[in-house]
Amino acid sequence: MEKIDFVLTWVDGSDPAWLAEKRKYEKSVSAENRAGGEANADCRYRDCGLLRYWFRAVELFAPWADRVFFVTCGQKPDWLDESNPKLRLVNHADYIPAGHLPTFHSDTIELNLHRIPDLSERFVLFNDDMFLLRPAGPDEFFRNGLPVIPCDLGFPRWIGYSPASRIVVNNAGVLKLGLNVEKLLWKNFRKFADVRSLGFARAVKNVVSFAVNKAWIPGTFGHLPLPHLKSTFAEIWNSQPEILNRTSRSRFRIDEGVSHWLACAWDIVTGRFFPSNEKRIGETFQLDDRSLGRVCAAIRRQAYRQICINDTERISDPDGTFAEVARAFESILPGKSSFEK
Repeated sequence: MEKIDFVLTWVDGSDPAWLAEKRKYEKSVSAENRAGGEANADCRYRDCGLLRYWFRAVELFAPWADRVFFVTCGQKPDWLDESNPKLRLVNHADYIPAGHLPTFHSDTIELNLHRIPDLSERFVLFNDDMFLLRPAGPDEFFRNGLPVIPCDLGFPRWIGYSPASRIVVNNAGVLKLGLNVEKLLWKNFRKFADVRSLGFARAVKNVVSFAVNKAWIPGTFGHLPLPHLKSTFAEIWNSQPEILNRTSRSRFRIDEGVSHWLACAWDIVTGRFFPSNEKRIGETFQLDDRSLGRVCAAIRRQAYRQICINDTERISDPDGTFAEVARAFESILPGKSSFEK
């Protein structure tokens, strides 16, 4: 089996030194040049105190992962055991061009991951709010060497503002600049209509979407761990360096940016993927006062193979909320991992 690495991005938004630097750069960047909504809100940088459960889950449910590349701006939790042979601490400065630092922009951090020295060609990207809840084999992420990517072509529905909608539009534009999208989609049409992998409803939806949208590839690819090929990132950078550099130069999220979803879309268009239906894999929860009970119940029941617990500003008692989620994780992952001191 070829090596598969896990990449985890993390930030401690309560660190005073980091906060001071962020505030300094916020003053030099007008609000008009940053994406709105929750894209740059404080909750996007908040550490929920759940990180140790990510490591416990990976060790228990995916022991086959070759290495864990823990990507930060130099921060690390006190409990992390740096001597673990599977752990690689990666500072943004180790791989992001110096002119783009410091950055508070997740797209910059993710679009440059292929530059990390010694990272395997095949890797799975996790944000720190994405967790495994059950055993996951390598074929959940790669099959026949190809990334297993949610294939939901969807329909144009990006009316009004949202950070995700703008990124999807921008990604689609890059695809059309760099590839003969319509020709390649026809070439790989069978994958978009794979009933066995996608289910009947999703396959039919893709066929209809294909007929309506032609060379348009809408879709966010979900908010669960996503497998990637380093070579795809390099190929996109070689094809459209100006666009990716524009995103990477922005210290905060912008409406004109692109994201690592572009790599998924690029693989889909070129046929370098195995189709999947993300609803068969996991669920994304927007954590707030109303959803807390459902989130904790899903964790305790291990209701999904993967789960994303997306932090929001709609939490009246963050400390109490995160403590409740931690208790749910503790019920299924009570023992320390080898990543903890």
